[in-house]
Amino acid sequence: MDNSVNANWQNYWSDLPREQGLPVWDSAGEITATAQLPLFEPYFGTERAVLDVGCGNGTQTAALARHFPRVIGADFAESAIEHARQLNSGTSATFRHFDLTDADAAAALHDEFGDLNVYMRGVLHQMPDEDRPKAAAALSVLLGESGHVFDVELSPTAGLAMKTALGQSPDAVPKLQRVFKYGLTPAAWEEGKLEAVLDGAGVEVVVTGEVPLHGTDTMPDGTPLHLPMVYVVGRNRR
Repeated sequence: MDNSVNANWQNYWSDLPREQGLPVWDSAGEITATAQLPLFEPYFGTERAVLDVGCGNGTQTAALARHFPRVIGADFAESAIEHARQLNSGTSATFRHFDLTDADAAAALHDEFGDLNVYMRGVLHQMPDEDRPKAAAALSVLLGESGHVFDVELSPTAGLAMKTALGQSPDAVPKLQRVFKYGLTPAAWEEGKLEAVLDGAGVEVVVTGEVPLHGTDTMPDGTPLHLPMVYVVGRNRR
């Protein structure tokens, strides 16, 4: 990953208190990964390990670990992994450092676990455009012949939704504002961009749809911040 992007994420997690629910995307597992199970569980099965890429503080990893026998949370920010290990010490989930743009690291994980199922939420849209093909290629290595990926990213309309939320007042949605203060830019995708990036690495989309991001911020009128997201279930082209 680009060094400046890495530093921004390291700083974000290092400065954040080790409490769940502080990142704007850190919604409870019951309304996120667990609620999304019907969308991907039939493709994942239980015989392969599940890798939660971009796990952050591990909230969704822990939720997945209640449904799959082996779940590994992975993030390229070491400070995020420290959060995850502390906050989820009582679960069966394990956590490790991993950079999705590192092809050698992806190959090492595949050598260790075999074909993996991959859960990703808001990972590719955060990356610089030049890193996305490398990430998709590494993802293909992780999946191997039998793995599937469930990937959720901001939809093309998310940018307008964030702009509207931020424009409500100077102190509106402070958790979202914090993301931008650290130089992190959750850019929405153009229509079809996600599928094109995956296709370039030989990952075909099996099914696609829409889900909301239940943000942990609230609007000035007390309503929760929801952002539109799109998901795909994919596998290597056969």
